[in-house]
Amino acid sequence: MNRRVLIRGVLGIGGVVLILMGCVTVAGCVPRATTRTPQRDALVEEIRRFKGTPYVYGGSTPKGTDCSGFTMTVFKGFGVKLPHSASKQFKMGKSVSRCTLKMGDLVFFRKGRHGKVNHVGIYLWDGKMAHASSTYGVIVVRWVGNPYYEHRYAGARRIIDF
Repeated sequence: MNRRVLIRGVLGIGGVVLILMGCVTVAGCVPRATTRTPQRDALVEEIRRFKGTPYVYGGSTPKGTDCSGFTMTVFKGFGVKLPHSASKQFKMGKSVSRCTLKMGDLVFFRKGRHGKVNHVGIYLWDGKMAHASSTYGVIVVRWVGNPYYEHRYAGARRIIDF
């Protein structure tokens, strides 16, 4: 079944259209929002605690953090010890495909010339992640479909199943 037929087949189903159209874009699958649970709510609250925190290389607190310090500290609240390095975090947990991403999975990117994984964020839902941007600090951004992140996407890992 080609993409055009699939999209035509669901046009009359209302809200489902947006979800399915997201899954057939060039960017690839966009997993849907997930059901709320106490653990997922706690993850969101921990991320909110960091939102707006300025970027500080080597930092890992709500006063200043870098990307791996942010993920390290958030996951520490759930009893998971992560190294303060995106490339080392990329070697942990279980590899997951874009189509099976779940809230709490770590998403990794290659920034710079060397092709090494050196940026990490926490997948939320609908193609969004929370991460520590060197320009804006801790923010939530839609990375799926964003050419900047799409080009640099390296993979995802599931450290804990939220």
